[in-house]
Amino acid sequence: MPERRRALWALAAVCFFWGTTYLAIKTGVREMPPLIFSGVRFMLAGAILTVFSLATGRPFPRGGDRRRLVVAAVLMMAVANGSLAWALQRVPSGVASLLVSMTPLWLVVLARLGGERISGRGWGGVCVGLVGMLILVWPDLAGAGPRPGVALGAAVLCFSTGVWAWSSVYMKRRPHSSDPFAAVAMQKLAGGGAAVLLGLAFGEAPRWHPTAAGVWALLYLTLAGSLVGYTCYLYALKHLPTERVAVYAYANPVVAVSLGVAFGGESADLALLLGAPVVLFAVWLANTGSGAAPRLEAEARGTGAAF
Repeated sequence: MPERRRALWALAAVCFFWGTTYLAIKTGVREMPPLIFSGVRFMLAGAILTVFSLATGRPFPRGGDRRRLVVAAVLMMAVANGSLAWALQRVPSGVASLLVSMTPLWLVVLARLGGERISGRGWGGVCVGLVGMLILVWPDLAGAGPRPGVALGAAVLCFSTGVWAWSSVYMKRRPHSSDPFAAVAMQKLAGGGAAVLLGLAFGEAPRWHPTAAGVWALLYLTLAGSLVGYTCYLYALKHLPTERVAVYAYANPVVAVSLGVAFGGESADLALLLGAPVVLFAVWLANTGSGAAPRLEAEARGTGAAF
């Protein structure tokens, strides 16, 4: 099979597996506390990647690289992903995937604050995205829908994506030269450990009672999200243009919404049907209106801290 075709298959795997993670996280946090759940699955993935890196002789980050990667890992996994897991206790998985897909809008704003010139299309994406988010949470704000607490969950997701975006800028300005698998192994152990400690600090320990469904969600996220998805992402990013790989930002919400409706007991109500295309259009505007958004997003995903 030609290399380009293999890369396209790898990208298809990323679009599917990373799209399934939202329903898997929602299943997990129904059974177990969100921060400890997130931390344990990251630490499991980090342990597997550590064994792989040691077995293949990959050098682990040292000195300044180690410090920078650990800071990014704590922010992305303990804070951003921990907030995502908490929010999924209130927000349908499909809606959460749409709100997370709006990360490029944060990147546009942060790029402008960093001195980059942003086109009108980029700013248009930010404005359209705000409208799309309002549509998604409107039933909760109006008290007319069956999804109480969605607005609060959406606010936490905005915080989560903001932290993610800032961490992306942090990584761009402090690049590392470490082996990607060894770097991610260390990040997942550090970020996962920080998430567990944060969960213990918030009193989640009494709620840690693993069930069959929770364990299956934990294992699925570890293997499909953190290992298979990440490996396929690195392969696709190496052999395809960044702009092509960025298609996962549009595909993941489609997969997440479809699975949430088909298997998660979620409804495709009017707010979702109207808000979803508005949000995806906003993401397209932001990505095409500024080269900063897809570039920063790709570099941050390359750290492996996302899933």
